[in-house]
Amino acid sequence: MKALIALALVAAPVEFALPGDEAQFTGPDADLLNANCLACHSASMVLLQPQMSAEQWRHSVEKMRNVYKAPIGEADAAKLPDALARAQSR
Repeated sequence: MKALIALALVAAPVEFALPGDEAQFTGPDADLLNANCLACHSASMVLLQPQMSAEQWRHSVEKMRNVYKAPIGEADAAKLPDALARAQSR
């Protein structure tokens, strides 16, 4: 059974394209988003995430700060969830 699964994985390679790293956020929150997100993510990668509410983005921002130690200050962390939700809805 394991050999069959391994063969299926090798026989059907999956191709995908990563978002371009040159993309930046635009719009009214661009400075905030570009300053805090682009060190680790492209704007395209962030905007291709499933649609999330500001509350859901708040959890993501806190995870980035607490788990991954992203250098996001308190003031920016408070603004980012709403900014990310707005950016996704454009």
